[in-house]
Amino acid sequence: MKLSINCLPCLLNQAIRLAKVHLESEEEQCRLIKKILQELVEINGNTSAPYLAQKIQQALKDALQNSDPYKEQKHFYNQEMLKLECDFTVLIESSSDHLQTALKFAAAGNIIDFGPGYDLSRDKVLQTVHETLKKALQQDVFLSLKSDLNKARQLLYLGDNAGEIVFDKIFIRTIKEQYPSLEIYFATRGKPVINDAVEEDAYYVGMDAYASIINNGTDIPGTIIEQCSSNFVSVFNKADLIISKGLGNFESLYGTEHRNLYYLFLCKCNIFKERFDAELNDIMLIRE
Repeated sequence: MKLSINCLPCLLNQAIRLAKVHLESEEEQCRLIKKILQELVEINGNTSAPYLAQKIQQALKDALQNSDPYKEQKHFYNQEMLKLECDFTVLIESSSDHLQTALKFAAAGNIIDFGPGYDLSRDKVLQTVHETLKKALQQDVFLSLKSDLNKARQLLYLGDNAGEIVFDKIFIRTIKEQYPSLEIYFATRGKPVINDAVEEDAYYVGMDAYASIINNGTDIPGTIIEQCSSNFVSVFNKADLIISKGLGNFESLYGTEHRNLYYLFLCKCNIFKERFDAELNDIMLIRE
């Protein structure tokens, strides 16, 4: 999905917020913004938002001389969401459709995103969970997903953010319970970027109990196949079914016409509200 011109003000606002949060002096802040503006000037027509976001984050890492500025925050949200896992599991097991409810939990976890600068308090996350459980799914797409899960031998699940991956683990565990012969791979980013999950996060939350953990070899907050490692691309191409989690994965993959690819995320910006006639934080379950 090509970068929309409407994404540019959002990305620039994110950059300004990053500068103010992470850099003390106005001189350092201006230096970072100038570097980011240069990246914006040099974009071409085929650039996607995740690719440009990586450039912005690399400029921040360089300014801070820190390869993982969000490490503490990622660990905090992994811990906090693990504390809630048992409560979430009880809600799923008490529901009439375990798979559908677990999918809604996975979607709700997508609120844990440092990029847009949302209120990410624990209470806000819980509020989003309860609101999401009441929302409707695109039932035709959900039924199609169930059918494909029943036929698939290998599932690749593209992860998104730390903390959020606890919700993904619950969903994957539910999938594994209902489709025990399914081989599942869970993919993280190859290197730290924003609060996106890396392999360390996936192992920390216990994802390896239900899926083989791999990484895509990049620090782009999305999945740009041309930039990914050969090992990841091999798994991607062999998978019978792919669940792509989060907006960054959608923005970098949608329109590439890969077979049996499902997208799952929350509608978090006006571009997607207009494109899909959705409301803020609606569940987006889309088949390529």
